[in-house]
Amino acid sequence: MQKVIRSNKDLGAAIRLARKASNLRQVDVAQKASVRQALVSDIENGATTAKLDTVIRILAALDLDLSVIPRRKAGFDPKEY
Repeated sequence: MQKVIRSNKDLGAAIRLARKASNLRQVDVAQKASVRQALVSDIENGATTAKLDTVIRILAALDLDLSVIPRRKAGFDPKEY
């Protein structure tokens, strides 16, 4: 699964998709990542600005890595995010 993440909502949707594809409940991911289930829910809903290390732990619990790649489209408008 490769997804371009440009917002909290994009990240949450990718995490939810990976969790469901793995047939895991939010509580299962939370336990594996040593976080609260409510935090997993918040992240999946794009409703939090979780710390990066927390996001990485959740990704690891889903056997996912974080990758940084160059943008395909030049230019950056911070108002879009």
